[in-house]
Amino acid sequence: MKISSQDDTELLDRVVNDDRSAFEVIYRKYWKHLYDFAFLKTNDADVAEDVVQDLFVTIWEKRKSLHIKNLRAYLFSATRNRVIDHYKEKIFSEIDNIEPVAEPEYALFLEELETITQNSIARLPEKTKRIFLLSRFEGKTVREISSDLDLPERTVEYHITQALRTLKVLLKEFITIILPIFFSSIF
Repeated sequence: MKISSQDDTELLDRVVNDDRSAFEVIYRKYWKHLYDFAFLKTNDADVAEDVVQDLFVTIWEKRKSLHIKNLRAYLFSATRNRVIDHYKEKIFSEIDNIEPVAEPEYALFLEELETITQNSIARLPEKTKRIFLLSRFEGKTVREISSDLDLPERTVEYHITQALRTLKVLLKEFITIILPIFFSSIF
């Protein structure tokens, strides 16, 4: 019996009934394709092999409870998800190795950021400042601000946009000079 002629649904039914030879047919039919797919996503032969092997071990262990309609789609989705899990695990392990920020440095950083932000907001034109504060600090919608101040919604949107542009320029120096210094002290 040729591997390529095997019906996946029939093979799955046989696997559910503990048929190791059917499982081997599925393994041989899909292993290389799944490995290539995982390798393409990870660029790491060991990780790709581990991902695919782990998938097949899980399939065998959970064979009685699996309800797979399309085997090929299931296998590739499961491989993709395992690759994503690999990257999540890698990122979180790297994060766990980061030394915590010294509390006084962080508090000083936040204090300085708040001072610069408040000073920048204070430099806004009065109407723009009022609309911006209502929007960002009181959480009001454009419609609510428009109604409260008896202004067209487009005018409110204009003032919010102008405030954000102005703050971006005023905070740019802080962001480009202070942040790199702060983050270099963390790492």
